[in-house]
Amino acid sequence: MLRRYVLPALVTALTAAALLASPPGARAFDTGHHYDLTREALAEEGFGSTAIQIAQVENWLTDYYSSQPLQPAMGEELARMHFDNLFTTGQVRNYWGRLAINTRAAVQQAARDRDALALLTLLGCSLHAVQDFYTHSNWVETHQPPPVAGWSGFRTETWFDDPPGPRTPNLYTGAYPDMRPGATELHGDYDSGMNHDSYVRPHWARAYVFGYAASRRWVNAVHGWVEEARPGFWESARTYEVNGGDREDLDYDLRAVYRLSEWINVAGGNGHWKGNGSGSIEFETFVLAWTAAHDSRFVRQFKDRHVYRQLTDGLTGDQEPPSDPPAVPRLTFRRKAVMLRTTHVEEKDDVALLEQVIDSPGGRADFFAKVTIAGQTFVEAMQGDRSSVNPHWTTITFVPTATREVSIRYALWDEDGGTRGDDDHCDINPARHHRDLEFTFALDSHRCSGDVTGIHDGAAQVFRSAGRKPQDDRAVVEFFVTEFDLR
Repeated sequence: MLRRYVLPALVTALTAAALLASPPGARAFDTGHHYDLTREALAEEGFGSTAIQIAQVENWLTDYYSSQPLQPAMGEELARMHFDNLFTTGQVRNYWGRLAINTRAAVQQAARDRDALALLTLLGCSLHAVQDFYTHSNWVETHQPPPVAGWSGFRTETWFDDPPGPRTPNLYTGAYPDMRPGATELHGDYDSGMNHDSYVRPHWARAYVFGYAASRRWVNAVHGWVEEARPGFWESARTYEVNGGDREDLDYDLRAVYRLSEWINVAGGNGHWKGNGSGSIEFETFVLAWTAAHDSRFVRQFKDRHVYRQLTDGLTGDQEPPSDPPAVPRLTFRRKAVMLRTTHVEEKDDVALLEQVIDSPGGRADFFAKVTIAGQTFVEAMQGDRSSVNPHWTTITFVPTATREVSIRYALWDEDGGTRGDDDHCDINPARHHRDLEFTFALDSHRCSGDVTGIHDGAAQVFRSAGRKPQDDRAVVEFFVTEFDLR
């Protein structure tokens, strides 16, 4: 039983009204992409699942409180954590320098205080800013793939690998929320602007891979800074655990990360997990419950302790940092990117006269996918009330270059969730008693084996699969899977 209290009805209603006036999370990589990038970077540093989850929550709260009207001072400070409104290379340089100086000082203080929770909070917050640079700036446009014959892959150099020189094109970020003097482009939304925040936006995949490379380097640098202050303390953060009420609170906060982002449906918002299309009336019910609950230790890192202020001090880009920033060492990426791209999903058209359709009675399917590659599960953006959809679902994970093959599981679901009961597990496998597709993908030959066979590594070679009677909730899915080098 969660240890919660309920605020008086009037206060609760006013809180909800204020929240609904400004959708949480409107100016960053979409929540799901931040969530996945943070997990990838910390998992490769050996962090345990609890420590990763805490950093994921704190990463999201950086966005949530940037737009929270009940905490205007906090919002003004956290608005600095998104690499917005930097219109010259000099401003970008100043911002990076100040962020590195502030982060080193903050994590070293956490180490000296033996405060592992503060360190995880600082990791989540600072990673949010680091990741946002590559989705909010023109870095992708100024770092095109190299013109090497026969090479297909992603570049991975970061700001600290490739600082701008006299011949470098001007680097800048978008204006948010409106145009202002000096701005070149608006940050924009899902339909316009310079952002690469979701896989519905151009060049998202390249921004995502740059964000992965930068996150890996940043975590490695923080590791070094922590060890300078207190040798051995890094392990306390990597293995941090909670139990009892704190474990219940963390689970509830993780649900909020997903549900509030997925279901946001006010002030023009229609989902913010990984693109749009997932807004739901369930948002109001969930936000009322979560905001009425007592604040977890992880939320109190923001609301009571204001840990983030150690990062935001002077973080505007307007002035040069007071000293030379600390080094962020190079890191060699011996990794390949494995990508699965879903191109089409639909309800199967063989429903008998007296047979229920998916999401019956009275509705159409709300499809979403859970794609597991090499043991990591990615939840793709629900598409509400659409029995046929060509989604932008693009799943990317990173594996060692020596990897010969990866296991993949593709599960398709119809979301009911919230007050509407359990989700429906769709059948996309023609074999009896198997709803999901389970297969292996060979990185050298691109050949699949198992429930998926052959080579399906591009839009012209998609794999198509459909469920078969007598199983219910039958659907059709089309996708391809391929791999890319990182350079």
